[in-house]
Amino acid sequence: MNLEKSSFGTKAVHAGQDIDPITGSLLSPMYMTSTYCWDPPTRERYLSGDKDGIFTYGRSRNPTQNELQKKIAMLEGAENCLVTASGMAAISLAVMNAVHSGEHMIAYKTIYSGSFKLFTQIFEEMKIDVTFVDDISEETLRGALRENTKVIYAETVFNPTLGILDLEAFAGFAKANNLVSIVDSTFTTPYLLRPLEYGVDVVVHSTTKYINGHGDLIGGAIAGKFDYIDKIRSSTYQELGPVPSPFSCWLMLRGLKTLHLRMRQHCENAQAVAEWLEKQPKIEKVIYPGLKSHPEHALATKLFAGRGYGGMVSFVVKGGLEAATKMSDNVEIAKYCVSLGDCDTLIEQPPLMTHGMLAREVREAMGIDDGLVRLSVGIEDVNDIIESLQHALSLV
Repeated sequence: MNLEKSSFGTKAVHAGQDIDPITGSLLSPMYMTSTYCWDPPTRERYLSGDKDGIFTYGRSRNPTQNELQKKIAMLEGAENCLVTASGMAAISLAVMNAVHSGEHMIAYKTIYSGSFKLFTQIFEEMKIDVTFVDDISEETLRGALRENTKVIYAETVFNPTLGILDLEAFAGFAKANNLVSIVDSTFTTPYLLRPLEYGVDVVVHSTTKYINGHGDLIGGAIAGKFDYIDKIRSSTYQELGPVPSPFSCWLMLRGLKTLHLRMRQHCENAQAVAEWLEKQPKIEKVIYPGLKSHPEHALATKLFAGRGYGGMVSFVVKGGLEAATKMSDNVEIAKYCVSLGDCDTLIEQPPLMTHGMLAREVREAMGIDDGLVRLSVGIEDVNDIIESLQHALSLV
C-alpha cells in the first residue's frame, strides 16, 4: 500500500507502524529500555559513520519513538519529526535552533502563556530579544524587522482568542526576509491544517492535546525539513534531554489511530455549541471560526477546506469575571481544568488559569477579557453538552 497517496484516516491508522518481524504482532512492542548492546559488526558499522537503524541510548532515540515520529511526519507532510517530553520542550527547542544570544525574533502578541513567559523571561536572560506584533500585515512585520532577526513565530489559531493566522502571508514574509517561520499548530492538528504546505518551515505541537487525545500523557512534537530537525536531535535535544518515555510514545501511537474520527466529532460538536451560545442573551460574544460573525471566517473556511473549524470555542459572559466563574463552576458535563483536546469537554477561564500569571494589561493587549471562557468541546453527545451549558447559564 502506498501510504503517501492514501487518505488522512488511512495514514493515521497505518503510518509508521509495521507488523513485528519477530512475533508477528499487529502492534509493535513497546521498547522499555534505556540502553542498547552492540556486537562487533554493529560497532564497526557505527564507527564507520553508517548509523542507520543503530540504537545507542534512550536519550538519543528509541524504536517506539521512531515509529511515532514517522507517523506524525507523514500526517504533517514533513521530511522529519522529533517528539519531546512536553509541548513547551518542542517550542523551546524549535525556536532555540534558529535564534541565539544577541539575536532577535518576532512573535504575534496573542499566544499561550507558557510561550509568552519563555520569550519574555527565559529568552531575556539568554539575551534574545523578542518583538510582539499586533498583526501579521506586511507593514507591521516590516516595522518590527531588524538586521539580526532570525525567527517569526505564531499559532495557527490564537490561544485563547481563536483568531486565525494568515499562513500564506506569514510564511511569505519569512521567506522574503530569510527568517525561519515556526507555528504552533496544536489547536488545528494535521487533520485540519498542514502549515508546511503553505511554506511554513517548522510546525510544533503539544501532543498532550488532540494528537494523543485521551488526557493521559504530556508530550510535544517538532516537524519540518530533515536537516533542521536532525540538528535539534543531535544537539540540544540530547544535551538538554527532554525525551518522552517509550510508554508515552506508545500511547500517542494509539491515540493517533483515531485522530480523524475524534476531530470530526470535536468539530461537529463545537459548531453546534457555538451556534447555540450565539443565541443566548447572557453571552456577550462568541468566538468560533465556524461562525460567520468571526472576523476571519472566510480565511478559516479557505484554510480548513471543509474539514471543520476545530474543537475550541471561546465566549464572553455578560457580567465579567464573577458571572463567568459562576457559569464555569456549574457546567456539570465539563471538567474545570486547564488543557484541551481530550475526549471529555473541558472548561477554563484564561484570566484565572492559563493566562492568569500574566499582568492584566498584557492579557488585555492579547484580547483576553475578564469574562472570557474557553471551552474545549469534547466528543460526548452534543445535546448533553448544550443542556449542561444551559443549566449553568440559568444560574448566572
